[in-house]
Amino acid sequence: MSDCIDLKGRELPHYVETSPRLNLRLMTEEDSRRIVDWRNEPRVMQNYIYRKPFTLEGQLQYFREKIATGEVIQFIAEEPSGRPVGCTVLNDFCVKEGHGEYGMFIGEPDAAGKGYSPLMVKMTLDFAYDVLGLSRIVCRIFTDNVPSWKGCERGGFRIAGTLPDVECTDGTRKDMYLLEARKEKRVISL
Repeated sequence: MSDCIDLKGRELPHYVETSPRLNLRLMTEEDSRRIVDWRNEPRVMQNYIYRKPFTLEGQLQYFREKIATGEVIQFIAEEPSGRPVGCTVLNDFCVKEGHGEYGMFIGEPDAAGKGYSPLMVKMTLDFAYDVLGLSRIVCRIFTDNVPSWKGCERGGFRIAGTLPDVECTDGTRKDMYLLEARKEKRVISL
C-alpha cells in the first residue's frame, strides 16, 4: 500500500460514471479472466512494454495485492447493454502530491474504432480529479499506437515529450510519447 493514499474504509461508487454510450465501473475479482484474455491478445499485447503472457493466477494475485488494497484502481468500460469492452487503470498515484499514472486498452476487437477511448479517458480523469483529488496525470503510449494517443488527446491528455528507444520485454525497442493531463485543463464534455 502506498504511503501516499489510504482508500481503506472509503466508499467508492460501483459505477464511476454512466453515459448514453459507455459506463465505467470498478473492476471486480470476477473480471480477472476477461482481463487475462484481453491482455493476451496480440493486438493488445503489442502496445505494452511487458509482453509476456498473462496468467489467471498472476492476475488474481495482482488483484488481491494491488487493486483490493487500493494501491491501484482499475475500471471496466461497459456498453449500455452491460457488455464489457475495455479497461482503464490509475496507478502510482499520490494524493498528497496530486499526481498519478493512467493506462487503458480496448479489449473487445469489435469495440475498437467506436470512439470509446476518449470517453474512457474523460471518465477516468474525472474520477481522478473529483474523487481522488489528483491534479496531474501522466500516460505513456508508443508513438505508433496512433488510435490510443489520439483518443487520449481527445479525452484530455496532451503530448508532453518523447521517451526514445524504450525496450520491451521481448527485446523490441520503440519510442513512446509521455502524455500529461491537468485538472485545470480538463475536458468538460465530449
